[in-house]
Amino acid sequence: MSLIFEKISASYHHSLPFVSFKKPKESKLKAYFGKNASLSYSTSLQDEGFLFAPFNNEKASIIFLKNAFEVIEEPYVKSTVKFSKKKFDIYLDDKKSHLELVSVGIDAIKNNSFKKVVLSRKENVKLTSFNLIEVFQRLLKKYENAFVYVWFHPKVGLWMGATPERLVTIKNKKFHTTALASTQNYNGDLKPSWGKKEKKEHQFVLDYIISQIKDQKNGIRLKNFSVSETHTIKAGNLLHLKADIRGEIEMFELKKLLNTLHPTPAVCGLPKDAAKSFILQNEKYDRTFYTGFLGEINNNLETELFVNLRCVEIEESFAKIYVGGGITEDSIPEKEWLETHLKTNTIKSIL
Repeated sequence: MSLIFEKISASYHHSLPFVSFKKPKESKLKAYFGKNASLSYSTSLQDEGFLFAPFNNEKASIIFLKNAFEVIEEPYVKSTVKFSKKKFDIYLDDKKSHLELVSVGIDAIKNNSFKKVVLSRKENVKLTSFNLIEVFQRLLKKYENAFVYVWFHPKVGLWMGATPERLVTIKNKKFHTTALASTQNYNGDLKPSWGKKEKKEHQFVLDYIISQIKDQKNGIRLKNFSVSETHTIKAGNLLHLKADIRGEIEMFELKKLLNTLHPTPAVCGLPKDAAKSFILQNEKYDRTFYTGFLGEINNNLETELFVNLRCVEIEESFAKIYVGGGITEDSIPEKEWLETHLKTNTIKSIL
């Protein structure tokens, strides 16, 4: 077993905080290990370390300070792991309530409350057994092109995930963010056809991010601004539409930049404030860190953050799986429910 895996097991056993992660397409595994159970928050975002931020950006973000944690890097070696092929139950109570929520969201869009809203649900799954290292290894193997992580603090809980969505990367004044939206099941074709609803949903996200970056009031100055062609990417057994936005960034304040970008229309909606208000009033549960963001900030002047999607929270003998989807006026509630069901199946096969 690798040193990082050994230290994950020991830290979890002794209730000490840690995070371990692998960036997309990289061959290194990195980890932060805490020496005590103290909990630190970052309000200025000028600290250096690993940030774990909630969906509601009015709440504080947790930081594992680099100078207070042991930081280890090692080569990632793929493990031989097995995945479950069993069929999973559909939780009919969840289905009924989610269909109702989506219908309310569509009505609000038709009443011009907003153009798009991202609605989610949490599914509680009973675990018959749980091996932290094995589950983390499955995540790493299944999602080579995603940001894969396991995060634990005894005062907060255990979170794991594999997100395909980059919030922002800033390195040597190079700026990179992505517009990611729309989902369909992968059936062996990496160039599938996308419907009107999915294309429209992605265009909403892309247009909004570009408008926010170009808005001089937000304090972002980009040179050599470019937007890639929209293309299909694969994450696990799912496909998404994605476009990359790049440029050279001038002077900026990280906190102000992140408040501009987060929550993105891919996890919240448009206009942002109206959609966020609808989510907080109607979802009837607290997303906490789902659709928040995480990653290293100010690490040797480099910041790389990812939106917390495809994630699960482990609490005693239950896995809390968080899933959602973008709702527009063209949405069909039954299809939106099916999309969330496909997303939960991917996580269940790893658990």
